[in-house]
Amino acid sequence: MSRREKREREEQEEKERKKQEKQNKKKSKTKNKIDKNKKQKEKKKKERTFKKIIKTILKLILVLLLLIILSAGIFIGWLGFKYNWNWNTMLKKGAKQVALIATGQTEEDIQNLEPIYCLILGISTSEYENAKVTDTIIIGAYYPRTQQASMISIPRDTFVGKSKATANGNHKINAVYANRGIEGLLTEVNKLTGLDIKNYVIIKNKGLIQFVDALGGIEFDVPKDMNYDDWEQNLHIHLSKGKQKLNGQQAEQLVRYRHDNDGSSYSSEYGDNDIGRMRTQREFITQIAKQTLKIGNITKINDLIKIAFDNIETNLDMDYVMKYSPAAIEFDMSALQATYLPGTTPPPFGSPIPLYFFEVNKTELKKIIQEYFIFKQQKYDTGSEETSLAPSNIKIQLLNASGDEEVFENTKKRLEEKGYKIESTGTTTIAKTTKVINRTEKKIDVVDELIDTLGYGDESIGEDLSKYDFTIAVGQDMKQYIAQN
Repeated sequence: MSRREKREREEQEEKERKKQEKQNKKKSKTKNKIDKNKKQKEKKKKERTFKKIIKTILKLILVLLLLIILSAGIFIGWLGFKYNWNWNTMLKKGAKQVALIATGQTEEDIQNLEPIYCLILGISTSEYENAKVTDTIIIGAYYPRTQQASMISIPRDTFVGKSKATANGNHKINAVYANRGIEGLLTEVNKLTGLDIKNYVIIKNKGLIQFVDALGGIEFDVPKDMNYDDWEQNLHIHLSKGKQKLNGQQAEQLVRYRHDNDGSSYSSEYGDNDIGRMRTQREFITQIAKQTLKIGNITKINDLIKIAFDNIETNLDMDYVMKYSPAAIEFDMSALQATYLPGTTPPPFGSPIPLYFFEVNKTELKKIIQEYFIFKQQKYDTGSEETSLAPSNIKIQLLNASGDEEVFENTKKRLEEKGYKIESTGTTTIAKTTKVINRTEKKIDVVDELIDTLGYGDESIGEDLSKYDFTIAVGQDMKQYIAQN
């Protein structure tokens, strides 16, 4: 093959190659266009499918919303019809119905709930981690069926020792928890009150701070200007008198305040030092309960529960406590009875360093325990509106066995002033000792209360007489009692 023929052949091959490339590009372009059109069609198809799904979901949501609105309307209508469109009652009853559903209970279950007793302790965060000194000690009780509640504060300086001569700081009740733990404190509180409290709740002060802040603050009427600084504890209290919204830090200052830097404290009418602080604590707790139960705080319930769990120590089962929530929603805070242990703070005693102790008046304390707990429990047990243990419901036959009319009348007057009902009087054989004859199945608490009122008396069981609960034969020992008092 000549060079010319070879060149012509190569040119021809080059033309064929370019022609083939051109055809390939055209095919590729056509294919890409087809693929692009296919993808666009698939995309549009997916978009149409997605729109259909969204429309279906929106329709379902709309139907559900309509059903919810309809159900809510029916529920509100039912509440309005049942409670005569009293909105306050409707809110409470409606919330209760929701709580019943949430806890899986019925009205009958609520009626069968037992009263709940508890020892409530407040401990500042720094002290909790170190000394564990309890500055707030409260006995609380709630009676769900009768919607009553009791709260008694125990002064932190209450004497729990055996001998005043050797007393020291460890013989104050607020030191018991640090030295003997919660079981030791429960023992002392039960010994002091005659109750049998087994449950406890220990609250750290930082929990109070977080709880109040989560509620957005608490409206409270601060009873006086408060100015106190303790640099060792890094405690600084500066609050102005009057109604205001307190944040968490201010709430802690309020409940820990006892006196100012210059030693001045609450007024004597309000209650000086610890007495005033306990009153403020009780009133602040009442306000927290009132404001927590506001309908607007429902959305905060999860945060509040978390704060509570993170900052309390208790032996109460939370699932069991939640069963009380439907009843608690209806609780009227005006039904809460609150007070503190009666007693005095005499001149300091103890060694080697004299200390101030609060001494409990045991006679007055027994009366308070009767009123705040024993009578309420009896009313709860019997289901009656009037407790059969109240003095006004105790029928007494009073007999003079002293031979002294003045002694007899004095004894009769003391019983009547206490509230006991004297059904009849008479005379009987003279006896040295006063006899208290129990003619019914009255509890031992009533007998003890009677004998405390009399000052002396031996108990015995007598024949059941429908007219009287007790027969009291006033003996000659009443002369000695009157002479001493």
